[in-house]
Order: sequence, then C-alpha cells, then structure tokens
Amino acid sequence: MSSTDDELSSSSSIQNPKSNIQNSDLVTLSSIHQAKGLEWQAVFLIWLVNGQFPNGRILEADDQDMLEEERRLFYVALTRAKDELYLSYPMMNPKSYTGDIICTPSQFLEDFPQHLIEEWNVGGDDPWSDDEPF
Repeated sequence: MSSTDDELSSSSSIQNPKSNIQNSDLVTLSSIHQAKGLEWQAVFLIWLVNGQFPNGRILEADDQDMLEEERRLFYVALTRAKDELYLSYPMMNPKSYTGDIICTPSQFLEDFPQHLIEEWNVGGDDPWSDDEPF
C-alpha cells in the first residue's frame, strides 16, 4: 500500500458515518440513501438540476409515482441539515463531446417559499468575455 493509501485508510473521514466520532474538522460525503437517519450542522446538496435530481429517466417517462418518490428523497436530503442548508446547481454543464449544456434548476426548488431563499451567484463572471489577448 502507498503512503497515501495508508493515510486514507487511517483517516476517520472514511469511517462509517454512523460512528460516534465527534470531530468538527471532518467532512462527510454521502449519498442521500446513506444519510437517512443522520444529521449534520451544515448540508450541501449539489447538482440540483432537472435530469440529475429529479432523474432524467423519470422526467422522460413522465412517471408521476416515481417523481413523487424522488420528491420524498429530496425531502430526506433537506432534513439532514440541523442549522445550515445549501442548495446548488450549475448554470452550465460542460460536456466535452457535445459542448456546454445550459442547465435548468431542479423543479423541486420551485416548492420553496421565496422568503426562505437567499440566492447567490458564485463564479458568475465569464473569464472568456474579456477582449484582452492571452
């Protein structure tokens, strides 16, 4: 095993998230299914775009039962946060074989009352828009 493997193996960041480790310096990466029954001070939900969440196959099939199951899963994800909840989505999805795809925010985000939302535009500047040469 390499020293990196040794370090990762001994790191508590890859231990079972249900363990009783109380270290505020840790970040837990988890699927929503794995997070059921757990809570964290802050939760970041990423890639909240139609086609990712809810899943594109469900949207294409127009299956309302499966869409409601996805909505319940979204609710599970939202309720994992004790204090802070961050919901994010990209404006563009860079696909090397087809070019950039403009993303549509998840339809589930429309369910939020506006007074609960603080919208941020992070990294919105286009570095390619400058007319200056390289």
